[in-house]
Amino acid sequence: MIDLQNFFDGLFLEIKITHARLSDFAKDCITKLMANNPGSIYDGSITATTIASDNFFAAIGKKKGDKGTKKADTSAKGAARIAIEVFVGNKIGFSRDAFGGKKDPRFIETFPELMVAFYQADDTNFDVNVGVLIEKVTKYVLILGSTFLDDLTTLFEKYSTASTDQGTGITAVNTDITNEDALAMILSDQLTANLLLIARNNRGSLTAKDLYFNVPLLYSQKRKKIKKGTPEKGTETDICPIEYAGSKHTKIQNKGAVKLIFGMKLLNVKVGREFTVLPNETINPSFLDYFTNGDTLYVINPEDSIGMYQMDIIS
Repeated sequence: MIDLQNFFDGLFLEIKITHARLSDFAKDCITKLMANNPGSIYDGSITATTIASDNFFAAIGKKKGDKGTKKADTSAKGAARIAIEVFVGNKIGFSRDAFGGKKDPRFIETFPELMVAFYQADDTNFDVNVGVLIEKVTKYVLILGSTFLDDLTTLFEKYSTASTDQGTGITAVNTDITNEDALAMILSDQLTANLLLIARNNRGSLTAKDLYFNVPLLYSQKRKKIKKGTPEKGTETDICPIEYAGSKHTKIQNKGAVKLIFGMKLLNVKVGREFTVLPNETINPSFLDYFTNGDTLYVINPEDSIGMYQMDIIS
């Protein structure tokens, strides 16, 4: 039995439905509502869906931007840490000589773990260990020199700034994820409301579902049939027979130098709408855009030169 609770929870938050696909589906639904709005009965749905869709799309863009910033901050932090490691590694020999040898208590106090304290430390311990080293270099600044202290302090300040920026970026991305999920739920609820309203207004219809909702946009397009052709000048040619479904669609690429015309037949009779595709143009009409039924796709080359196309039939 159908789980009726799904209609209360919302129908568009499945794991397989990515946020990018949900956004594309919503935009397509708005376009279809605007094109098929008898008596303006769907004006409220169009307005509400547009607001929900725009907010959701903006949230997706913000998360993408913040992720880029976080990635840059992470890279900057990594570079700043490496700079400290290289600097300290180069200063160990200098410090050993300044203190008079590796067994000198002052050298051991300053570098108790040598470079292990830096190379093998997690972020928290790395921060602590650099801070302790600054304290020791400050203590023995008359021996190690003020340049050592100043340079190490400057490098650590850069690292700390990069670390703070990274933390801010992580927080921003986490906030973005939470916000995007909330807006996805709002959009799913609105699309579910659209579906219920359209279903109530079109009881018994065999075409309304595909007229208002392009379901394949919600899922990865796994089944694709590719047809290629080079129609001769002044010819009409059948491309292939089809099993009609309003949810299927075509992607047509004109790869030649002349315009081509594509359409659908039913029982060898042309039906519905024809699509003219110019050279280097790509269009994506659904089967329903051609006509409500059909069994064959065809191409016409009305020009004086040979054409070239590729048609992907996607279900």
